[in-house]
Amino acid sequence: MDFEAETQLTAVTGLFADYPGSWWVAGGWAVDLHVGRVRRPHSDVDVLVLDRELALLAETFADRGLLLTDRRTGERRPWTHPQPVEPGRETLSLVDGPAEVEILVARTEGPDWVFHRGRNSRRPLTGLTWTGSGGLPYLSPEVVLLFKSRDGRDKDDLDFRALAPLLTAEQRAWLTPRLGPPGAEPHHWLAELAQR
Repeated sequence: MDFEAETQLTAVTGLFADYPGSWWVAGGWAVDLHVGRVRRPHSDVDVLVLDRELALLAETFADRGLLLTDRRTGERRPWTHPQPVEPGRETLSLVDGPAEVEILVARTEGPDWVFHRGRNSRRPLTGLTWTGSGGLPYLSPEVVLLFKSRDGRDKDDLDFRALAPLLTAEQRAWLTPRLGPPGAEPHHWLAELAQR
């Protein structure tokens, strides 16, 4: 990884060093950690936390301040616990820190992570964690791609092309039926997944 990347990820590791809850690097940085190199520029670092641990998040970052962003409207406002955060629609971000950090909130049920869209897709929390250089926890590749599959951005297609060859047969089998909402046109990633 290049110096700038190392600096951003080191800063995030430092920010979360005292956080007692579960957390994972997500988004494009999770892709780069999985492939072992920085492939494209990143404007921020996405971090995934659990909805049931928001009190821990609020306590850990009380001195830095957290903003809640509604991804549909773009509205931003200060957030304090116990205000609810709607996974998928709303994200949190750190106001004051050494790196731009967007915090995604994951819905959970018992021992499972549950995808916010439809709430039918789930994975055991114990299987979500992969470990990058320096012990940095990052989100499992098939879950990263599920998050990225709905936005249709060029960078998400680049991330898919980087990860697709590295997916295990089990990861491909889990991801394939979850690409695209029911009744929609077949997702454009499906053909490439089927060739692997």
